[in-house]
Parts: sequence; C-alpha cells; structure tokens
Amino acid sequence: MNRNLWLVGAVGFTLGLLASCGGGAKNICLDRNIKCDGALTCDPSDGVCKCGGRGGVLCPDGFSCDPVKNTCTSSKCAAVDCSGQPGTSCDVFDGVCKCGGTGGKACDKGFVCNPNARECVPTVDCRQVACPKNQTCDTVSGKCACGGSSCMVGQFCSLGADAGRTCVDDLCAGVRCSGATTCDPSDGYCKCNGAVCQSGEACSCGASADGGACQDTARTCRPGSACAGKTCPGQTTCDPVDGQCKCGGPGGPVCASNQICALGPPAQCQGGQQCTLADGGSKLCEGGTSCDPEDGVCKCGGRGGTACKSATATEPAEICIANPIQQSCRRPCDVRSPDCANGTYCFFDSSAATPASYCAAPTDNKDEDSACATATACFKMNPAKALHCNGLALGQSGICRAYCDVDAMTAGCTQVPKAQTCVQINAAPPKYGYCQPQ
Repeated sequence: MNRNLWLVGAVGFTLGLLASCGGGAKNICLDRNIKCDGALTCDPSDGVCKCGGRGGVLCPDGFSCDPVKNTCTSSKCAAVDCSGQPGTSCDVFDGVCKCGGTGGKACDKGFVCNPNARECVPTVDCRQVACPKNQTCDTVSGKCACGGSSCMVGQFCSLGADAGRTCVDDLCAGVRCSGATTCDPSDGYCKCNGAVCQSGEACSCGASADGGACQDTARTCRPGSACAGKTCPGQTTCDPVDGQCKCGGPGGPVCASNQICALGPPAQCQGGQQCTLADGGSKLCEGGTSCDPEDGVCKCGGRGGTACKSATATEPAEICIANPIQQSCRRPCDVRSPDCANGTYCFFDSSAATPASYCAAPTDNKDEDSACATATACFKMNPAKALHCNGLALGQSGICRAYCDVDAMTAGCTQVPKAQTCVQINAAPPKYGYCQPQ
C-alpha cells in the first residue's frame, strides 16, 4: 500500500517537472477552450481564430475565409456586375467597378475604360454612330470596326467562324443594276429605295412626279410600262423595266441591230461587226457572258455590260450571274468542295437566269429551316459554312438547307435531331445536293 502511493507520487512529480522544464507543446486553444466561428480555425500558438489555423491570416473587413483554399476571399464583388461598364472589373476591397480592377480608378461620367492602357478616356456615344452591316462601333475611338480592324473604302465586313468578322471586297464590285435601281453595299443587290423589285417591276416615280423625275427616296417598285405597244424582233423580249429588247428576256443581253439572239442556254447575242470571226462564224462566249459588238469583248450583259475577270494561274475565270434586276461577275466554285477566298463562301443561286454556284460574302446568318429571300442569306456559324436557299426564285422565297454530295445520300447529312437524305438541287450540276428532312 505504501509502495503504491510512493509510485504515484513519483510519477506526478516527474510529469510536473517535465511540464515546468518546457518538455510539452503549449496549446492555448485547448487550455482556454477557444471555439472559432465559421470556417476559421484557432491558432494554438496564440489562440487567435484565423483562416488556415496555425500560421494562418486574419481576414480583413469584407473578406471571408475559404476553408478549402485556406485563403481570404472578398465578398464585396459577389453581386457586382461590371458588364455595363466595358473594360472595367470589380475592386475586391470596395466592390466598385474600376478601370484596372483592384487598385484601379472608377471612370467619371463622360469617360470609358481603355482596358489595354488601364486608363479612363473620353467616351463616344455609339448610339449616334451608324456603322455598315456587321461592323460595330468602338466606344473609345468612335470608329466602326470589323473584327477589330477597319475596312477600307470599297470593302464589306463579312461574317466568319466563331462570330468573327473579315473585310472583303465590296459586294457591289462588278454589279450592274437595271433601270433606276442602285446597288446596296450591305448585300450586293440592286434595290429601289431599299426594296428589291420583282420581275416585271420598274423603280419609278409616282404618277404626280414632274416628267417622271423625282428623288431616289420617292421611288417605288411599280409594274413596268415601258413595253406598252413595243414589238421586239427575232428571239428577243421586251424588258418592262427599261423598254429594251433583250435576248432571253429581262436580265438577258441587249443585241445590236446587226446581231441575232441565240437563246442558248445561256442566251447570247451573236454576230455583229466586232463579234464576227474571220471565217464568218460568230464569237461564242462562256460563263453566261455575251459578245459586245462594239469591241468584241465577252461581257456580262453583252453590249455595254461588264467584262468579267479572265482566268489566271491560280484563279478560274469569273462567270456572269444575271437576273431581271442585275448582272454581276462572280468567281465560280463547287458547293461540295468550296475553295473561296477568306470571308467568302460557295452558294448555288437558282434565281439566276443561268443558275450557277459562286463565291460571295454571306449577307445574313439564316440557319437551317429558315426562310430566305436571297441566295447568300443562308449561312451557319460555328463552324462557318454556307447553306442552300432551296426553292428560291425571283418573287419567291426559299428554305435554308445544308449542302451535300448526292452520292453520299444519308451519309452526307447529319441525322440529328432529325433524319435527312441528300437530294439533287434542281437546275444544279449533277451531284450538287441539299439535305432534305425525311
């Protein structure tokens, strides 16, 4: 009994001696029974609740502890949206949208943030700036931009992949309009006061106009009357827009008095002083063009028309795309394997007098199953590709469909979300197809 009491006393004396000599780690958190709130942990070295516990940090006002990362994060920016102030970001210390973010500067009224320079610069009210189609106003410079760059005079901003933009040649280059219509640089179509006239309509003034003269803004598409009482020779037909006798009807070439009309297709004016060969035969033109008897050059529109570009070592010869409202020179292409220049895509135009496929900038972004009024309006982004405006005719809209190779049949079309098969495009070269839902 006495021996056991002595052992207990000895052990207690030894533990007390070790404690007095600093042999054990001191834990103030346990000694004082300190409890911390939230994600904070008590630091045993000083008994302070910290983010990260031992060796951690004290979160300043407006910050909270992230228990996973053991770091202090700001709660000031949790509900702050800086999208209404372009170029700025939230300052974590005060929750204010600033140019340069944390530590930056809040822009005063009349100024906007230039994120590259991290400076507030005088703002431009882009609501007062009218930009050409597909271009956007830069709030810093006030200039219209196409994908970050400025298009030169005579260029058009074309749609591209991932909502990108590319400057391409003017859509009105090589376009010849009929009657009083003018080419719209936003889509390359000849219009009368903003409207596309249909076959048989002329861009004319109202009945009250003095001698038929008026401002372009007063003109409207009206049934053409220029052919009243007029008779055309040979195979030509009177165009009610301008009263001229044309080979193949409205949109066709105008033959000289010493030429004859060969209906083709395509319709051509043959013969004439400069278009007669040495052997007495007539010069034949390709690509939908017709010979101009005044200079012997094959032109889109024939006499007085436009000469399309000839073939080069790297580029094919341009073809003539004609309809009753205009003629234009375009680069030909194959819709199954297009090789058009950057910013342009391959479209098949069934509304042309001689249907053909050619390279052009998309004038809209109508997706599959959407109604379309022009051959170049059907365009899908991400990935960027041209679509076919099926059933399009002058005065008649079509439906956007994907292009395909007829030989591929169902394998040439996507089958999700609905099954489709490849169908031959009417009036197109063999194997040019579109995806038709089954």
